Amino acid sequence: MIGDLWRTSVELARSRALHIALMSVIPYACVLVGLDVAAHYGDATGAALPTQFFMSQDGSFAEFLEYSLTAASAVMLFVLWLRTRALVYLTSAVLFVWMTLDNWGEVHEQLGFSFAADMPIFAWIPVHPNHLAETLVFGVIGLVWLAGMAVALRQADRRAAIHGVLIAMCIAGAAVFGVAVDMVTSWGEHTTGVLNLLAFIEDEGEFAMIVVMFALSVGIFDVEARRLKHQATAQAGLRTASA
Repeated sequence: MIGDLWRTSVELARSRALHIALMSVIPYACVLVGLDVAAHYGDATGAALPTQFFMSQDGSFAEFLEYSLTAASAVMLFVLWLRTRALVYLTSAVLFVWMTLDNWGEVHEQLGFSFAADMPIFAWIPVHPNHLAETLVFGVIGLVWLAGMAVALRQADRRAAIHGVLIAMCIAGAAVFGVAVDMVTSWGEHTTGVLNLLAFIEDEGEFAMIVVMFALSVGIFDVEARRLKHQATAQAGLRTASA
């Protein structure tokens, strides 16, 4: 299994489409990170910059790139599911659709405020109820996705299973920054400098994982599309030869 994982990872890393995707996204991503650094520094020093510079702000430049990357990943994996019928790709595509809609419509924030009204207040937990409710929402979504992925992996062939595991690793990384670090940021009171540092780690970490997920989706789509094309050509050749 380790050998198959290594060979599949190397195959994806050699994908020309993956290289092109990274070369297209990384320069713009670096600019956005620079704007976010400047915005956090300005906030810490009292020199306010436009809110669109902050990576986590709704309607910011970075948010629109994240919408594009997660939506594009969902489309590619959905098309791949249509071609292969491997549930691993459909499960991941559905999650990417959720991530796009959640980022765009602030779904988990809205649910957090709705559920927080009915949640008991624990004085020993220095977290606002809405932040705790948001974490619970993420937990429920994560459990549903894990259940779907477990079923999909049992039905998948080895290649699709490895692709699913790689995607899951990226999603787990995004969850560490988007959920765990977010909880640390919301836990108790922080100075302005510490708050900006934690917010920077959360935003940049989640953003980096989204870029990696997009590049991985491009690589998987490219490798599988070429493999399916090669299989179709070989089968056409066999039919012609037998005729």
